[in-house]
Amino acid sequence: MRQYTVRYAHLELPSLLVEGDLVMSGDIIGKMGNTGSSTATHLHIDVLEGFVNRIIRLSEIGYEQEEYAPNLKQLNYFIDEGMFDFEIFITTYFGDPNYPSAYIHYAYDVVPENRHMEPGRNSLIYWNRSKTGVTLKTGFDNGYGNYVLIGFEV
Repeated sequence: MRQYTVRYAHLELPSLLVEGDLVMSGDIIGKMGNTGSSTATHLHIDVLEGFVNRIIRLSEIGYEQEEYAPNLKQLNYFIDEGMFDFEIFITTYFGDPNYPSAYIHYAYDVVPENRHMEPGRNSLIYWNRSKTGVTLKTGFDNGYGNYVLIGFEV
């Protein structure tokens, strides 16, 4: 089995999950927000190999796309309507060359497609994997704002 960590960042408020909590399909992770150095309300989501219990910067990831393929495969499993209980709109794609940073954006920035229709309800983020996750860390970071790290095995 391989271990991975998914990071949910820029959450509106700290996640109610605490270290060690098991996360099952349909459980609420948090609420999409605009914290840290974010310039608009969205969810930043990325996946790293291994269980990671500290914040990771884009500058630290530094993978070539071929080396990142297993992580990207896992990340792509999250990008579906189960994440917000509604269709997803991707605002920044994985590896987006137009990302305003010196670092490649090895992540997705996403929002629910209907974000303007029901702002309170549709900004909740759900665990949309069949694999059970475990909360590794939650916290606040100046760059990523409120975040939660969840580990899972496949």
